[in-house]
Amino acid sequence: MNPSLALAAAAVFAIVLLLLRTGDPEPADRATDGPSKSGAIPDQLEATALAERIFSREDQEFVARLQSRRLQQLYLEERRRVAVHWVRRTSEDVSGIMRKHRLSSRQSTNLNAATEAKLFWQFVELKFLCGVLQLLARVSGPHVLVNLAAHTGTLYQRIGQALPQINAVDGTAS
Repeated sequence: MNPSLALAAAAVFAIVLLLLRTGDPEPADRATDGPSKSGAIPDQLEATALAERIFSREDQEFVARLQSRRLQQLYLEERRRVAVHWVRRTSEDVSGIMRKHRLSSRQSTNLNAATEAKLFWQFVELKFLCGVLQLLARVSGPHVLVNLAAHTGTLYQRIGQALPQINAVDGTAS
């Protein structure tokens, strides 16, 4: 691999991670029983369906038909904030899931290295996608990112479902 290409990739990755760490503080009225606290994906709406809804063009087209420039600007600003919040929340949730997994896997006697490596790379991919989504949602708006957001939601669900499976294996081993 070309050294300058590797350096550029590392710089992009560092910028994405920095963007995930910085940003607007979370509102104080954030739900306390969400996935961050329990480590599980909410039952109300699957992550993929929620991502598709947040990033879809359907609402944007409805607002455009109203032909109000001010309403369109307000809608785009608000939807951009909702999309960035969803990305930040997803990133925080998966970090919590991986933290719980890491702590529970320390006590496991029968870890599968291949499964652990696959889970780790899915985590890295998800964190990278969250950074890219957050950057692109701020720059171009969320409506052009529906497929990438849906893929991110699916990957988030897969990682979230891995934790109960691992806990079940640990419980049977004890």
